[in-house]
Amino acid sequence: MAADYSAAAARRIVKISQRCLDYWDEQGIVSPSAKSADGKGSQRRYSYDDLLKLSVVKRLRQTGLSLQKIRKGLAKLRKNVFDADPLLRELLVTDGKSLHQVTPNPAAVKDILAGGQLVFSVVAIGQLDHDLRESVVKLELKIAARGRPQASLRRKAR
Repeated sequence: MAADYSAAAARRIVKISQRCLDYWDEQGIVSPSAKSADGKGSQRRYSYDDLLKLSVVKRLRQTGLSLQKIRKGLAKLRKNVFDADPLLRELLVTDGKSLHQVTPNPAAVKDILAGGQLVFSVVAIGQLDHDLRESVVKLELKIAARGRPQASLRRKAR
């Protein structure tokens, strides 16, 4: 797998729009960690972990959770988690209305936004990681396959 990915590759792998990518970066939800934008026309580079975080946010959005609630929940989690990004290390659960965190006590689920404990939809980061790795490999194989014929065509033209 590549060390980092362009914004275009990140969009294709995670299957989100450029607007989502831009907005989530502007709002501090998921920002590129390999290379951030440093002016108009500069290229952002995303790490694999960034792609995983984008996938988690996408999945949370698909369950119906608003971006405002995701942002608010992440801000609260990030205050309490100093050594890791909660999008990579926490088991997050949502019912589409609130964001929950599974605690070390398997009988307890903490409602990050309010305080209730209803749970309906689980975002399994391990499964997202597996699916994302498959997408990355497929894209890299596609790019590699596309690059080979073009190179051979250029050699023949000479």
